[in-house]
Amino acid sequence: MSRKEDWRYFWTFVKGCAKTNLKYRFDLSSISLFFGRWIPFAFAVGIVTGAIASLMDVVIVELNRFLTQNPPLLTLYPLLVAIVTGYALSIDPSIGGPGIGYAILHLKTRYYIPVRSVLLKLITSTLALSGGFIAGREGPSFFIGVAIGEWLGKAYGLGRRYKNLLGLIGGGAFTGALLKAPLGSAIFAMELEEMYNLDYRPFVPMIIASIISYLTFSFFRGESAFIQLFKEPVWDLKTIPYIVVMGLVISLVIYAYTFIFHTCHCSSKFFELKIRPVVGTALAIPIFLALYLVTGDTDFLSAPAHMGVVSKLAQIPFPVLIDLLVIVAVIMGTSLTLAFGIPGGLVLPNLLIGAAVGNIFGHMFPEQIVTFTLAGMGAALAAGAKTPLAAIVMITEMTHADVVIPMTAAIITSYTTSFGFSLYLGQEIKLRPMAGKEERDET
Repeated sequence: MSRKEDWRYFWTFVKGCAKTNLKYRFDLSSISLFFGRWIPFAFAVGIVTGAIASLMDVVIVELNRFLTQNPPLLTLYPLLVAIVTGYALSIDPSIGGPGIGYAILHLKTRYYIPVRSVLLKLITSTLALSGGFIAGREGPSFFIGVAIGEWLGKAYGLGRRYKNLLGLIGGGAFTGALLKAPLGSAIFAMELEEMYNLDYRPFVPMIIASIISYLTFSFFRGESAFIQLFKEPVWDLKTIPYIVVMGLVISLVIYAYTFIFHTCHCSSKFFELKIRPVVGTALAIPIFLALYLVTGDTDFLSAPAHMGVVSKLAQIPFPVLIDLLVIVAVIMGTSLTLAFGIPGGLVLPNLLIGAAVGNIFGHMFPEQIVTFTLAGMGAALAAGAKTPLAAIVMITEMTHADVVIPMTAAIITSYTTSFGFSLYLGQEIKLRPMAGKEERDET
């Protein structure tokens, strides 16, 4: 074969490869779908969730300010919320409790969350987060965000085939705004839905939606850190073994918390839906009241509104007995309220438990107490929710502090020693695609 024929053969081969690559690797339909629908959808989700989260935050903070100015009212307010929640549960059982468990199971079905459910969840959770309870924001925010993502996805022509991804994007965006942790909340949503098999498909639109939601929220509510720190965290390699031991202790504490929480959830079914929140809250009020009387600090009952008590635990050495009281009060109080139907998340309880354990260990190294408490928060969140990556990123975003290495040591320890159990019921139950309404309500 001549040189000329060699070149002709070569170019024919190259053109054939180019056509094949253009056909199979440069898919215009996929690109147009991504930029034409997914990106605008992500922006829409971010704006809508950020605006609703801002309104929700305003109501929570202002109502909490009124309640804390009247401490006797703050101690009785939970019963009023419990009565309202009981009535709401009689209308729609799905709005009770943390909300994430139900949302995770719901994502595996072909149904959309009804508007009525979202409105009831929004009202009851806003009331519960305003004061008197120890409850996180992420439970209601994930539930509401999932519904918003599904609805907007349907409006954008992204059908049921993508419903699972649409809900995750909405849940991550709403949570990113309320916790002021957009990247961590996006990872949190993905790790929640697939504990040990992370699905990266919704990552890009979810990150965009979460950032837009956070920016929208910050425009209305400010850019301050969610957990205020006035001390800089310091650490050295000598403390890493102690942090590892702390991670193991936190794993054991979270195991006990999980057992008690799910036992209370199961026991609550002995009572009618309408009275479950009232019964649980009535039993929990003496616990919260004791915590308030011993500490003389209303911040323990106002944590969902401004996270002030978490900030204190992260920086001030508390007496060990107070730390132990906080751990017991959080475990028992939330097990009798959230497990009995009061709407609210489990991130805040985990953070409080982790911070209290870290506060205890911090007595050995007072100058490094911030590092111990932040590492404890991450370890508790990773053990309880099975979200190790999200725990690292979320704590960093919420505090604006860099303790990644010691926190990672604690998280690896707590996460690897806590396989097989989770606080979120939806991570442990495999829901059939066409499960009946009764089965879904019970979860």
